[in-house]
Amino acid sequence: MNPDEEQSRSYPFEEDMRWQRREWRLQKVGVVMLFLIVIAGACGLFSKGFLSEQQVSSGDRQLQVEYERFGRQLSTMNMAIRLQQLEGERFTLRIDRGAIDNFQLQTVQPQPLIARSKGHDLLLTWALPAQQHNASIWLTWQPLGFGHFHSTVSLEHGATVAFSQLIYP
Repeated sequence: MNPDEEQSRSYPFEEDMRWQRREWRLQKVGVVMLFLIVIAGACGLFSKGFLSEQQVSSGDRQLQVEYERFGRQLSTMNMAIRLQQLEGERFTLRIDRGAIDNFQLQTVQPQPLIARSKGHDLLLTWALPAQQHNASIWLTWQPLGFGHFHSTVSLEHGATVAFSQLIYP
């Protein structure tokens, strides 16, 4: 670079090289920040991806919930509920008011035998085949708003799991 290029000048236009160098540094920082945001988004910081995938279990490991920590308003989110050491002919899951008020349930697989409300909670009941002590339930739901939401899933008379999700606009 020509030594004259590093000097401030007023012809053909006024240019303060000290401020120009600051602007160049700021542009470099901006490019790096933009690159980091794109990589974080691709990894799941804003929706689906390995940064968003979360798993939480009850203390006795009878109830395990796999869910997405981060989501976007009006996009679908998946959840898998795995149950172990079940007893009896039926089992009932309770989904609390925090989830019901802030999310719209899209699908439940397999379909429950009975779906009812109790207070502000949703209770879903399935039959448990003979000699089977484990079950898996898959839910798809859609956030109705944005913010930080707390939800609880529990067996009606047993294990409880609480978790939170951050929903972006």
